Amino acid sequence: MQIRTLTVNDLPQYKAMQTHIKDDYIIDIFERLVTPPNHALFGLFKDDRLISVAGYSLFPGGYAMLGRLRSDRREHGNGYATTLLVEIINRLKGNQHVGWLGGYTNIDNQAARRVLAKLQFEPLKTFHSYPLINRQLVSSKPGRIWNEVYPLKSKRAILDQLAADGVLDVYPYECYYPLPFQQALLPDQKLDATRVFQNEQRDRWLFISNDFKKEPYAHVRYFWDDYFDQAGLFETIDYYLSQQDEPRKPWFDFSTYASSLIPNLDAFEVQDGWVLYGKSI
Repeated sequence: MQIRTLTVNDLPQYKAMQTHIKDDYIIDIFERLVTPPNHALFGLFKDDRLISVAGYSLFPGGYAMLGRLRSDRREHGNGYATTLLVEIINRLKGNQHVGWLGGYTNIDNQAARRVLAKLQFEPLKTFHSYPLINRQLVSSKPGRIWNEVYPLKSKRAILDQLAADGVLDVYPYECYYPLPFQQALLPDQKLDATRVFQNEQRDRWLFISNDFKKEPYAHVRYFWDDYFDQAGLFETIDYYLSQQDEPRKPWFDFSTYASSLIPNLDAFEVQDGWVLYGKSI
């Protein structure tokens, strides 16, 4: 067996794997995933045949998120995915800029969860990430559009206070990429591009910015469970969307409890929940 970093020339080998994954997004962005410095993809080869793939993405603040785990179904049960991840983790441990490793997988993906547990990753938080597809079906408390917070210093002060209050422990950096919060995760340019709104009582804040995952999204970050009881929250999201150059679906990262409070699930594109795993190195 051989483990090595993949290049764009390995795409035909990847396509030849029998993963039984329909519309595998990795094929569409393969070139980006094998292009350093922020991404890397590794392959385990057996008799010159690619049988397992995994990789990582790097984020500000010393975070590395493992992912893109794929295996040829003909080789399941042989421990190759674990072997490959152990090699990737060992390489990341040698990177002085990385201090935390994470994994993000579907709740029902028991195979991936067993691998992460075997590698001593701890489950940290569960999210139910639902794009909004029918605004007319949202039953929420109406209200005025919230006031926008502009100064970068004020945005950072809000984040610090939310973290100190225990409200903010994990910050959804991008769609599919929640990470433990620290100010270093959000460089000035990233935070400056994130618009922040506060309600009239100044006890709730909305962070929202644009993202693209196959299609344009407006990534909503709201750190409480009372989405549908906060007057003006959805009107503020509507206001944000009205100022965009192209249509965008609002993307919500609900906690398990918040998802149970959604008045009408038909308003959302319901997807499997996700579990964030992580550990310091």
